[in-house]
Amino acid sequence: MSKVKDLKQPVVPRIDIDKALTSQKKTKSKHKLLSNDKGEGTKASADKEKKAQAIIPDIVKKQEERQSDAAQQESMRKREKLKEALIKKLMSKYQPGIKDSKTEQLIRSEVDRLLSKPKVAEKDLQEVENKVRKQSNEEISWITSNPFKRVTVFRAGANDEWALMNAKVVEAGLTEEQRAQEDQKRRKDNFRRMLDEQISEQNARRQADREARMRESGQVVADVQAYIQAMDKKKAEQTILFEKLRRAREEEVEAVRKRQERLEQQKKEEERREIERVGPRPGGSSVKKQQQEEMEKNQMKRKEAQEKLKLWKLENDKNLQLKEEIKQKQMQEDMEFARKAQRALDEKEEKRLEELRKLAEKMKARERYGQELGEKLDARAREDEARMLKIQEEARLRAEAQHQERIKREHQKKIEIKETLDRQVEEMNRRKEVEKHLIARQSEIFRQQAQEAAMDEQRRLQARKRDQEIYRMQLEDQLRLDAKLRPARDLMMTEVEKKLNRNFRQP
Repeated sequence: MSKVKDLKQPVVPRIDIDKALTSQKKTKSKHKLLSNDKGEGTKASADKEKKAQAIIPDIVKKQEERQSDAAQQESMRKREKLKEALIKKLMSKYQPGIKDSKTEQLIRSEVDRLLSKPKVAEKDLQEVENKVRKQSNEEISWITSNPFKRVTVFRAGANDEWALMNAKVVEAGLTEEQRAQEDQKRRKDNFRRMLDEQISEQNARRQADREARMRESGQVVADVQAYIQAMDKKKAEQTILFEKLRRAREEEVEAVRKRQERLEQQKKEEERREIERVGPRPGGSSVKKQQQEEMEKNQMKRKEAQEKLKLWKLENDKNLQLKEEIKQKQMQEDMEFARKAQRALDEKEEKRLEELRKLAEKMKARERYGQELGEKLDARAREDEARMLKIQEEARLRAEAQHQERIKREHQKKIEIKETLDRQVEEMNRRKEVEKHLIARQSEIFRQQAQEAAMDEQRRLQARKRDQEIYRMQLEDQLRLDAKLRPARDLMMTEVEKKLNRNFRQP
């Protein structure tokens, strides 16, 4: 029984899932059913990620086209400004003072030709200025020789009227420019306010998503902890149950052993009392009767031992079946927990893809709105829009980087969950093999003990039978010796011997 006590089944500690989720990062094998479920979920997630990745290049391409258009418009605007500045400067220096002069036409044509070149040098500017100066001198000399033909201003009064008109035109231009600046500022403020609202909405949505993810992660952690506690409690109950069964078997075996020792002691005591009562000259018939009773008792004991052995085997089979059912149930619960975790991850991935699609639609709408607004803005508004587009591009790049990081973290989390589940399955298989080996060893020990007990009983019976044969032969020798030494009348049975042998039957 000391060997049986030493073969107590070890309690294999269960893996802590919270620690396992942050340890390993790669896996190669898994249970077939769980691999099929996870394979389908991973395939669906990969398709959704491909769709999302297909949307992002289109958005980037449109943003690049938009930036190139803005750069082209900026270049055209700068060229227009330079053109106006050159025309204004040349007109102020070489204007002959007549309407629709050839000098003005030459200035405009030369400036257009000059700006059409990819690169303008100082030599080109000097060449244009020389041409304009020559044409202006020729036209002024012609006006001087013909003073009243095509002369716009030739009297002081006319000069005063033109000065007043120029002042009015300048005032109107300044007013128009101020109004344009106010409109531009108002549009700029509206655009900035709209962007601020969109950024506030995006931040609120991100905060809500962050809180939802925190709640989901907290719920998952709570579920995992509850599951671990339930499994630990169940394992403790199973351990207590198996310990009770083992103690009950040990107590029963100990009781049988004590009962056998007590019966042996009683037999020895009865034999001793019988020998003392019968005396040194017991009859042959009483010995045969005792032998018959001993044989019957031994047969009954052997039957009881066989029945007890059968009961032990049945109880052991029941215990094995109960343990196998508990293991199967625990395995099913683990697989169901893995399926639930995979479904939760798939739902989370679908929500993320839906949010990405909505964000892409909003970005497209924002691009259309920005394009319409850019067509209405003037040069300064285009600069603001370019700056805002740059900010938006940086925000998009940050959002894309965060999105890629989130995808990487979720993928890593899936890999770690899969590795944890694989380790649990492998541990369960190892534990099953260890328990099977321990049960086989325990069964072999029980079988050997039963065989040893049967062999001991058989040897004891053979020794007793041999002792009885020797005792019978000694009694026969004594009888033969008494027959030689005593007369015939002394060999007759006494009344006590007649009573002992009255009911004796030979086998």
